[in-house]
Amino acid sequence: MEKSVINASLSTQNLTFRPGDTPVSFEVAVNNDSDRFVNFQIEVTAAGETRNTGYLWYRLEPEVAAAKPPGSSTIFQVFIYNTPIPGFVGTVNLMVKIFSPQLAQQSRLVLRLKIERDNRPTHLSVELPVREFQVYPRNSVDIPVRVRNLGQQPTDVVLRFTGVDPSWLTGSTERRLFLEAGGLAEATFQCQPPSVVQAPSQNYPFTIEAVSNNGYPSSAEGNIEVLPVGFIDFGITQKHLKIPSKSAWLPDWKSDTASFELLFKNASNLNQEINLQVQGRDWRKCSFKKLPEITNLHLAETSKVILDVKTKRPWLGIGKTLLLEAKSELSDQRLGSTDPATQTLEVEALPIIPLWLQLAAIALLAALLAWILQPRDVMHTRSVNSVRFSGIGLSVVSGSDDCTLRLWSIGAERLDPDDRVTYVGQPVACNKAQQPKGLMAITDDAVEVLRFMPLQNDRVAVGLDNGVIELRDVPSGAKISELQDFKDPKAKGDRVFDLAFTSNSLNLFSGYGSGKVRLWSRPASNTDFLPEPREVIDVQSTLKLSGFQVRALNLSPDAKTLVIAGNFKRFILWQWNRIQSDKQFPGLSVQNLEKLDPLVGREDYIWGLAFVPNSAEKILATSDSAGFITIWNLNQCQTIKNPNPQEKVNELNCSPLDRWPASKTSVHSLAFSDDGSLLVSGGDDGRVVVWYLTSEHKLDKTKAAEGKTIYQSSKKINSIDLKSNQGTMIVSGSEDFQVKLHRIK
Repeated sequence: MEKSVINASLSTQNLTFRPGDTPVSFEVAVNNDSDRFVNFQIEVTAAGETRNTGYLWYRLEPEVAAAKPPGSSTIFQVFIYNTPIPGFVGTVNLMVKIFSPQLAQQSRLVLRLKIERDNRPTHLSVELPVREFQVYPRNSVDIPVRVRNLGQQPTDVVLRFTGVDPSWLTGSTERRLFLEAGGLAEATFQCQPPSVVQAPSQNYPFTIEAVSNNGYPSSAEGNIEVLPVGFIDFGITQKHLKIPSKSAWLPDWKSDTASFELLFKNASNLNQEINLQVQGRDWRKCSFKKLPEITNLHLAETSKVILDVKTKRPWLGIGKTLLLEAKSELSDQRLGSTDPATQTLEVEALPIIPLWLQLAAIALLAALLAWILQPRDVMHTRSVNSVRFSGIGLSVVSGSDDCTLRLWSIGAERLDPDDRVTYVGQPVACNKAQQPKGLMAITDDAVEVLRFMPLQNDRVAVGLDNGVIELRDVPSGAKISELQDFKDPKAKGDRVFDLAFTSNSLNLFSGYGSGKVRLWSRPASNTDFLPEPREVIDVQSTLKLSGFQVRALNLSPDAKTLVIAGNFKRFILWQWNRIQSDKQFPGLSVQNLEKLDPLVGREDYIWGLAFVPNSAEKILATSDSAGFITIWNLNQCQTIKNPNPQEKVNELNCSPLDRWPASKTSVHSLAFSDDGSLLVSGGDDGRVVVWYLTSEHKLDKTKAAEGKTIYQSSKKINSIDLKSNQGTMIVSGSEDFQVKLHRIK
């Protein structure tokens, strides 16, 4: 058995010491009775002493002895130069502890120290009413102290605050007092720890010492605890990563890891260790590696953790998305968790064989299946000429060259055939079979135009190629009545190109290929229209324009002015409800576009007309065959009276508010939003375009000078309509037989 014994002795068992006199000393002899080289250390403590690292009352020679061989001796000399217990007079036991780091043993000896009173009396008493204080960084705490003069003479006293950084104290670290004999005084030190990163959360011991000019100093000790505050910010540079990180054109089976960069910023006054755990829906499908495994985060420091996520990738398909959750755990949870506690991670594992290769492999098979099965959506079988929203914006009616009317219900992103309508009977129109779902009616000829009746949104007026206007019920499609001018032998086959209702639904205007405009009326909204037109205007003969066709009609918001447009690039204003003394129809005013476009002829048309709804300014938009959109304020137009009053035709002088090229080909259809801030167009280039307007009804070039294309068709757009209902909805009908819904959010 290994021998390890410490044999020690004292040079004396009793010692007398008077503070302020010459230091006293004693020796400690230590013998090495072990079988190895060892060194020894000693430590002296006094019974009842108050431990204070800043208060020393003895010293050693040597402080640490060198290692010596077995059988050797080491002599320590202990010098006592201050009282171990300030202010104490009497006998105190000193415990001398001898130990060796190599032997893991110790020996204890006791010496009696007699402390005599010195010549300087203790005149001061220092007291802390409260010894323990708590404070947050940047907050302050008041530390009161009481000092009493125990002597028989008045004295000056200096209080010193030590133990913490002097910059924490508001004002000086000293207080000066004058105390009468037996007097008591109080003082306050205000302590304010600095910012979070400069005041770690821990205990800070302090001492307040009172010093006078005629006695021993006296002191009291306390403790300031800086409370924890702040948070640990948990961030991530990129939440969604792909494997492989870059798209590959060729198969890549080696890439299987995504590396997330997680950032932790310590905005608290606690040093932390951060452990990262990965959980979530798909954590079992992955393996993980963290660098570093444990993150040490000091005050005001930002640390980075690299989380490698490894998973198996599929060979085929479109890949898989794995959802993971990175959760942080703090070593000191007095402030809770990080902010946020977790971060969601997404790993998109792409297939080993790139998608384009898969698509190429199945392209021939898909084409073959498409040719065999030929899946077809419900649609018209010929060009769609007119589309309209119902008054409440819950459905759409479309009319086509295929001699049908179809009813559509409005979905979130598309139109679907209305389930309320399935055609009963043989669905054959224009000598061609039609799909019965959503087929509301079969008309007697191709449909050129349709309009909902304003006060009866369960009815539509339908203009046909044979010159007949049909009034049909919605959604049944049943024909209620039809209108045709039987007094005019040329009315049969005179195509109805446009219709316009007055807002009270008592009057209906119709425009024809012959250049005529007819006004149909009825006495009340619950009656049918009279079989004969109330008024007929022959624009060709009135304006002496052979070949003029009425292609567009529109009523001003006040329903007083009818705008008539067609070829020769001119529009005509008819103040149709003006009371006249004679029975002839009211006079017409004509605006020509020769000043804006000198190339005007028989084949140059104004196709589209649209008024800003509910506007007293009568803001009109026109679109033409040259691809221009022009904005007019009809209230600013000046009428130049015809020198021949018999002709009842006046010339208009209107200056456009704005004009811009919208397309290189014809723009067929226009529609304003309710507030006039948006104008939508559709034309021969197959585009549906949104134009943003200023409050002055001019093109807002700061938003989209060339418009915003929201739909592109391979064929011409013939008709559009707009409805402001839960956002802005637009419906378009085109020559590719399609009826499409578009939304502006």
